[in-house]
Amino acid sequence: HAGAFTRAKILHRDISAGNILIVRKTIDDTGRVASRGLLNDWDLSKSTVEGNDQPRRPERTGTWQFMSGRLASNLSKPHLLPDDLESVLHVVIYEAIR
Repeated sequence: HAGAFTRAKILHRDISAGNILIVRKTIDDTGRVASRGLLNDWDLSKSTVEGNDQPRRPERTGTWQFMSGRLASNLSKPHLLPDDLESVLHVVIYEAIR
């Protein structure tokens, strides 16, 4: 997510437990395993280029279960980086409890 936001200027806008993949691979002969997260399903993503902050649709996009409180309480607000980061926090809490 950080790479997409800083390099490509894109917000995902639909971070949920179903859109995060954990990829594990063996990294050496000792059998050590490295894990890496992969964010998929970029269908609802949007460029953050200036002047592109209006919602595409009048209804809110994204997975309600993991949506930031700011967006869920006010549907007219534009989706910002803190909203995606709060969604990541909701996913971590959800998976930890589950």
